[in-house]
Amino acid sequence: MTHNLLWTAALGLGLTACSVVPGSGPRTAAIEQPNPDFALVDLTPETTRTIADFAAAHGMEAPIVLPPARQVGLIGPGDLLRVAIWEPNPNGTSLNADRSGLETVTRVGIDGTIGVPYAGRMQAAGRTPAQLERAVGDRLAHESPGAQVVVLVTDDLTNDVIVQGEVAKPGRYPVVPHSSGLLDILAMAGGAHTPERQTMVRITRGDTSVTRTLSHLVESRAMETDLAPGDRILVQPRQSYFYAFGAVNRPGEQAYNDEDPSLAHTLARIEGLADNRADPAAVFVYRRQSAELTRQLVPGNETPQTIYRLNLRDPAGFFVSERFAVVPGDLLYVSESPIVEAAKVVGIFTGLANVGAVPLSAGTQY
Repeated sequence: MTHNLLWTAALGLGLTACSVVPGSGPRTAAIEQPNPDFALVDLTPETTRTIADFAAAHGMEAPIVLPPARQVGLIGPGDLLRVAIWEPNPNGTSLNADRSGLETVTRVGIDGTIGVPYAGRMQAAGRTPAQLERAVGDRLAHESPGAQVVVLVTDDLTNDVIVQGEVAKPGRYPVVPHSSGLLDILAMAGGAHTPERQTMVRITRGDTSVTRTLSHLVESRAMETDLAPGDRILVQPRQSYFYAFGAVNRPGEQAYNDEDPSLAHTLARIEGLADNRADPAAVFVYRRQSAELTRQLVPGNETPQTIYRLNLRDPAGFFVSERFAVVPGDLLYVSESPIVEAAKVVGIFTGLANVGAVPLSAGTQY
């Protein structure tokens, strides 16, 4: 009687085992059921072409637009100046004659002014050294007609760009006309520590920042013109990932280190599908994307949540996978084969049968 009851319980559990059997994610049948929360799109030559065309039309990096650049060569607060004043030679114009004069070293104040002997406080910020020389000469015209004035910037804090982050030599670098494009400045800083495709560069001017991969900046030849005084350059490793789950050989978080790697490349990076568990016809890519693209792929459906399905049992599936680009944030999931799920159910039956057999042999004399 007890044996029959246990078998009845085992049968009841077995009937529901398909829904409670352990697994690493949703079953293929559950994903294939119509669901208003996502769109299911099969990856075919036609759909991959539509996706690639949409990416080409909408996914291109926008041109870099920054506020107007500050003029190069102006004096600013914090700059250290050396001001030299020579009086006219009283003995004539001979260059060999002794000249009397004075020199002073002064730092431009936060109000943009400096103190000049016999001339008083003067506005220096916003002027070039040549303009300041003329202004000092004009101020001294009554005291010393024809005085010669020279202004040298010995510590220039205004006409530099600042390079920070993952470069060999971070610091301040001067803006030299026609020689201070972004790549010129990065070369002066010793270059990035990481390869071009794994390097993000953020250019900040005022309150505006633009971020691009270094490889994009090189290939597009953007920012080849001079940077502007005060620009800030931050170089960082690329911090983007995709995620692999299910019946794959190397699940988990994966660094996104390449420019638009294909799904074939991605599958190779995670060492392919697990031969003893995976269903090659059930390779899924979960993605949040433009509702406009979803509408093109599934007319009438505008959900941004999309699941792409790749069938690798089809001999052409690998060709299709080479045309589909994986993007940062994608979630790759490979469902388990139905035979694996069936084997788990059989295991549940076998386990219950063994449990049912225990009381019959318990206490048997040998």
